[in-house]
Amino acid sequence: MGGEYGDVDEAGARVHNRLTDSTVHGTVVQAGRADVVIRACDPVEQAVPVTVAPPLGLRDANRPLRGRADVLARLEAAPAGEGLLVLCGMGGCGKTTLALELAARRTATGHRVWWVEARNGPALEAALRAVARQVGAAPEELDRGDTADVLWSRLARLDAPWLLVVDNADDPALLDGPGALNAGTGWIRPAPGAGTVLVTTREGTPATWGPAARLHPLQPLTGDRLDDAARILRDHAPATAGTEAEAHTLAARLGGLPLALYLAGAYLTEAARTPAPFRAPGTPTTYADYRRAWEDGPQGLDREHALSRTWAMSLDLLEQRGHTHARRLLELIASFADADLPYTLLLTPGRLADAGPLAELDGPALWQHLTALAAFGLIDLPEAAPDTLPVLRMHPLVRDASRSPEAGATAARLLVAAALAEETGVPEESQSWTIWRLLSPHILDGFHRIETGPLTDRDLLDLTATVDLAARYLRIGGLFTQARVEFEAILALERERLDDTQPDSLATRQHLAAVLRDLGEFEAARAELESVLTIVRERGGDTHPLTLNTRHDLALVLLGMGETDAARAELESLLVARRDELGDTDHLTLTTRHELARILYGQGELEAARAEFEAILAIQEEESDRNDPEMLVTRHHLALVLYDLGELEAARAEFEAILVARRGRFDEDHPGALSTRSAIAQLLCDLGELEAARAEYEAVLAIRRARMGENHPETLVTRHNLAVVLLIMGEAEVARAELEAVLALESERWGDTHPAVLPTRRSLALALVGLGEREAAGKELEAVLGIQRERLGEDHPHTLATRQDIAELQEVLAVAEPEPRA
Repeated sequence: MGGEYGDVDEAGARVHNRLTDSTVHGTVVQAGRADVVIRACDPVEQAVPVTVAPPLGLRDANRPLRGRADVLARLEAAPAGEGLLVLCGMGGCGKTTLALELAARRTATGHRVWWVEARNGPALEAALRAVARQVGAAPEELDRGDTADVLWSRLARLDAPWLLVVDNADDPALLDGPGALNAGTGWIRPAPGAGTVLVTTREGTPATWGPAARLHPLQPLTGDRLDDAARILRDHAPATAGTEAEAHTLAARLGGLPLALYLAGAYLTEAARTPAPFRAPGTPTTYADYRRAWEDGPQGLDREHALSRTWAMSLDLLEQRGHTHARRLLELIASFADADLPYTLLLTPGRLADAGPLAELDGPALWQHLTALAAFGLIDLPEAAPDTLPVLRMHPLVRDASRSPEAGATAARLLVAAALAEETGVPEESQSWTIWRLLSPHILDGFHRIETGPLTDRDLLDLTATVDLAARYLRIGGLFTQARVEFEAILALERERLDDTQPDSLATRQHLAAVLRDLGEFEAARAELESVLTIVRERGGDTHPLTLNTRHDLALVLLGMGETDAARAELESLLVARRDELGDTDHLTLTTRHELARILYGQGELEAARAEFEAILAIQEEESDRNDPEMLVTRHHLALVLYDLGELEAARAEFEAILVARRGRFDEDHPGALSTRSAIAQLLCDLGELEAARAEYEAVLAIRRARMGENHPETLVTRHNLAVVLLIMGEAEVARAELEAVLALESERWGDTHPAVLPTRRSLALALVGLGEREAAGKELEAVLGIQRERLGEDHPHTLATRQDIAELQEVLAVAEPEPRA
């Protein structure tokens, strides 16, 4: 009988005849040699005692079925006498428990219910003969050799509703009997008359069960059913095991597998019952303890090896069916990360040519092995949508039980080969993003698990190049903190094993500096780039491509630090060099032009910036569609210029179109999408739609705080803009407090005169005006104006705006002053 929440097998009753290569039953007679076994054929019902009563005693009313209401409702709604209900899924997912619940409900409503175990042929045949006798078959009818026909003929005559459960039918061949299961002539057939037949099995291939079968796949309780998984855990664990949140975390780690949840709860209950002096050292007694112990190795927690034995049985059966490499293939799949695996990129005959015994598999054989593993629930092969890469998935506990060091090394080689293949492309090419989205988690997981010591320098370079590509994809996706961790790990390994100044290390340092700039850590980025620039200039000269790339990156850092004139001069010099070397329409030339146009915009030269962005966009449109990621960046900055030029409706239409395109390519919280959402919020504010602007800024701020941290420049800008909206809405005190907090962080980072700090000082002064502190506000505005005149010039839009603020304040003060006495 299966466990309460799973399908834990016991030793089967079948005995193998090594002479006939078949399974037989009866009395054993050993003749002469120890390897000769002959069995006389005794009647089955004498050899295998059985019961066909449903094991309702295993059902605990105090621990209700969780997370299966939809499947149970479908089973209950299935009309009698139509088809064969097949409840299929991986071992441990709770098929037996669900079948038992249906049996209990049918028993309560007066149905006749029989429960047949199908783990071995003799027991199955004996149980079905018992059912036949209970529905009126005479002994002589069961001795004619047509027992199966007699059984189903008798069942068809029953007028009262009935249910036959065939549990643990993991080897459907046993159900063929005298005929064929999928033809409706086997031991088990579609239900006739008033009956229902329910089979539980790991085998989910439709062709196995025939056209009359109705398959009901059962998956672990993940996603929106993880709450039910946590409740199963809490049903079986003591109240002292921890909080609901901790149970939820453990349930997620156990992949929502009901058998694993039951075992964990039972373990914690037994540990709690054991007095402390009698517990083994380190015995887990809480959810958190159990999760940590599981991470260290599940062997000590699954004392009966129920989980590992569950999946080992499936592999044994697959090997018996001729899938001789199923175990090795499963171990290889388990060596990848807990993420969708693009198997058509990795598990192909060409890739597996150096994978030991798996190299024997050609394409059709590989596919047969994969579909066989999927049929037993050991992997999942979801149908791929059109124009997408097919992926496979594996339950985390199957992965935990199946990993091996040898397979891990093979997986690493496969990832390197796929990542460095020319057809894969690089993360900077938008057409390659789908591939890199799928490859990156496996590359990074493998990198942090692999032993790098035994690698040759060549293998190490290939590995670091592969991880570098994955980290670059993280950065492109806006996951700056994660990208930084990976670049630092790559650089540490390169410094340990290679030379800090060799080309690969220099490239890693450049990438690290770029992500430091993204994170707003400009000083650290500048120091790294200046060090790299010194080396590459000495080796390649001032116009070497690596030198030019480093100069470009350094100019962007200078711009972020407020050294706008220095950044502009460097980019202008760089643009001349790139035009001479690469031409006016090369991607790198356009990148430099784009950054110069941004500086023109920042310095208030709006018409010049507009002309430059439009020229860049015209060149890009010749190569790509308008929704290409690089074109979206250009369109975004051009829309900002239109906004500052007062063309609000044109800017709004463009921002909204850009946001639709970005949402189609990125996650909702991608930095590019957030920038566009912020621009739309500013437009909403200017158009007087203050509630909508406030809501959008609050949403953007929550994401930026979570992804970038409290002190990131983009976070501070969003806080500033939200405070301005609050100020306009009349919440002057709240706005003042927020602006003071932002100003303190900005001043600590850049000082009081940095261009990024001046807008906050100006907004705070306006908040003081709203609170009646006009004298203090006037002094602050005058201070800001002096800095703007010096750093931005008299005609810069920010300078003009501050002058207008001061003029309006003076008018207010003049009106407020009493007239002098005569």
